[in-house]
Amino acid sequence: MRWLIATEHRKGIAALKKNKYERALDHFNKSVAYFEHNAWIDKYRYITMFSSSRMGYREMGLCNIAFTLSQIGRGAEAKELYRKILSEYPDNGIAIASLKMMAAI
Repeated sequence: MRWLIATEHRKGIAALKKNKYERALDHFNKSVAYFEHNAWIDKYRYITMFSSSRMGYREMGLCNIAFTLSQIGRGAEAKELYRKILSEYPDNGIAIASLKMMAAI
């Protein structure tokens, strides 16, 4: 079930691995939009997708978008998105670490 529902997420990861950043952004944006529209699937991902991940797919998608933005020279947008992630998910370790790293550069 997880493979069917998280198709755009998986395509985004595959594009990232190939350094196809614009394509990855497109897939991650579609994934985030899907999980925003179908929030119950993400909320109950333990049942709907057999996923034991503490982080939801929407949250992962937002982090992946921010990371991808940072890789294509859009650091200011990435920082803004990481801050947005922290406003919604205050314990997000990826956003915390990324902002610290970006501040150190």
